Amino acid sequence: MATDSPLHIAVFPWLAAGHLIPFVELSTRIVLLGHRVSFLSASLLRIASPLSSASSTSDLTDSTEHLRPLLRRAYDSLSSPLADFLSSAATPPVDWLLCDYASYWAVPVARSLNVRTAFLSLFGTAALGSLGPPDELIRPRRLAPEDFTVAPDWVPFPTSVAFRLPEARTAFGRTFSPDASGVSKAYRFDVTVRECDLVAVQSCVELEVEWLDLLKDIYGKTVLPVGHFPPMAPRESVAAASFKKWTGAFEWLDKRAHGSVVYVAFGSEVRLNREQVREISRGLELSGLPFIWALRWPNGLKEVLPEGFDDRTAGRGMICQGWVPQVRLLGHPAVGGFMTHCGWSSVTEGVQFGLALILVPMIFDQAQNARLLEEKGIGKEVLRNDKDGAFDGIGISETLWLVMVEEGGKGYRARSREMKSVIGSKEVQDSYVTKFVEHLKSHRPA
Repeated sequence: MATDSPLHIAVFPWLAAGHLIPFVELSTRIVLLGHRVSFLSASLLRIASPLSSASSTSDLTDSTEHLRPLLRRAYDSLSSPLADFLSSAATPPVDWLLCDYASYWAVPVARSLNVRTAFLSLFGTAALGSLGPPDELIRPRRLAPEDFTVAPDWVPFPTSVAFRLPEARTAFGRTFSPDASGVSKAYRFDVTVRECDLVAVQSCVELEVEWLDLLKDIYGKTVLPVGHFPPMAPRESVAAASFKKWTGAFEWLDKRAHGSVVYVAFGSEVRLNREQVREISRGLELSGLPFIWALRWPNGLKEVLPEGFDDRTAGRGMICQGWVPQVRLLGHPAVGGFMTHCGWSSVTEGVQFGLALILVPMIFDQAQNARLLEEKGIGKEVLRNDKDGAFDGIGISETLWLVMVEEGGKGYRARSREMKSVIGSKEVQDSYVTKFVEHLKSHRPA
């Protein structure tokens, strides 16, 4: 096939909102370059049979911790439908399969059908680099949580990107031990990285150049940054319908001073416990700063918020329940800071608007992301207890005040504005996608 003809790319993400949305954003950009994308997903109802009958599709969408391994097991049952699509349902034939970490079995399926594979990592390059080469994922030399509290010996430059001991204790078992799906997350990463034709990372050289170079060395294969592809603004007709219910929130923001409001959110997969909600509430109250907080709680907010919190923060604070138009809120001129769980996609959404970050990592790779962001001067992490990793309201308040107001936090605010010119630049980010697609074109199957 001629290398200048349009590509046909099948895109197969893991079934979590934090993965689906970035895959959609990248797919949209590839289509705008004139190529065909088949976006492959699955009805949760269709794959729910291996799961407990007590689980509902809304449970799956929220992906609570105990259900994730079961969802991965159900997801693994999609091997045959994927093979059927790649072998017969795709016209014209698929050139490349762009897959996620969870679908480790998809790579050999695609290869057997003469389809090349690219692993798209939605994890930061520093987080990937600190995990190490593929062999380290299934035959690790680091055998205790304490080993993960310092940078590994394959990192040749000084860095603070490492776990703290409470984080390492949690991540160690979750990453390297098999779960109810039958394999560990580390095994999924290992096979996917080892077997794919190339690794694409949601990153850019302006932020992680040293980690990108390291990843090429330890993976021993092509590693391409594809930029950060922050979410595109919806069409006005769609926006008007989708955001009508949020008119009050935007009118409230319109009355606030430029850059004075902190937006607080912890993503779609983090589940705050009661004590964490109370300490965050306390920190927001003590800071005296105006805030918007995207918060979900199963039995209603009155059950978990401190008594009198609404009255004491009336007029300067707003809590939004359920889904919120996060990108629109982050982009409002009144918002100047983002208190975040440090999920890589959320970080992208905040930095594209030049917001200074208040870092409160919770699970997975978020601790490593937080260390990188603080190392790069883009945000400041909230202090935590060394024994159990807990944070308190005083630490939250002090970090908020530093990053948002104090002279000592001026550097964070300036660095975030500087990175806006990169992460928030359509021209810069689109150039990464263009280079990625050109590589796919020049390395398509014979």
